[in-house]
Amino acid sequence: MKAAGLDNLTVDQLIAMKIQGITPEYVRGMHEQGLHPNADELVSMRIQGATPEYLHDLRSLGLNPDADQIVAMRIQGIDAPYVHGLKDAGLQPDIDQLVAMKIQGVTPDYVRSLHEQGLQPDPDNLVAMRIQGVTPDYVRDIQALGLKPSVDQFVAMRIQGVTAEYIKGLQAAGFKVDIDDAIRARIQGITKEFIERAVKHGFQNLSLEKLIQLKEMGVLESSTDI
Repeated sequence: MKAAGLDNLTVDQLIAMKIQGITPEYVRGMHEQGLHPNADELVSMRIQGATPEYLHDLRSLGLNPDADQIVAMRIQGIDAPYVHGLKDAGLQPDIDQLVAMKIQGVTPDYVRSLHEQGLQPDPDNLVAMRIQGVTPDYVRDIQALGLKPSVDQFVAMRIQGVTAEYIKGLQAAGFKVDIDDAIRARIQGITKEFIERAVKHGFQNLSLEKLIQLKEMGVLESSTDI
């Protein structure tokens, strides 16, 4: 181990390294890849199955992780094929973005499916979309209504629970909405039934602002059908 560049090791470190099967060859292999981890980092990497070959594969894809990042990537199951698949899909994520994407289940197929719908989200957008449950099917259903939300708008819509069915309901009630209107209407609790009730009570050509005012003032809730 001294010959491999590790000196002043404690008894506990030597025992831990021996238990994990860390050999001088393993240490030299990491050094050959430009990484010079200390004893504790070597143990952590070995526990997670990080090898010199694994590091070589990552470096061949333009990544230069440190010991802690290697451990994080191994924990999340990030390998060269996953990184290569994302690059083939047009992404160039950094290491932290890779870890976040893998945690949230962003796959190359997911990215390509969004591209097929005309969206080009960056790594941070992809993480946000997965967290909020923006699926290719959800995107397809919204776009089928003639709407073209941006990536940020899709995330906002999912946060507020705006679905294709909700928008269809507003349209069926005669209320034409754009994306921002749909989000605001959902936040304010404007539904197809509410609009129909307003029309039934004689309100015509209501704007979103007027509907929100009616909702906030509770006019329809306190009125009696005649």
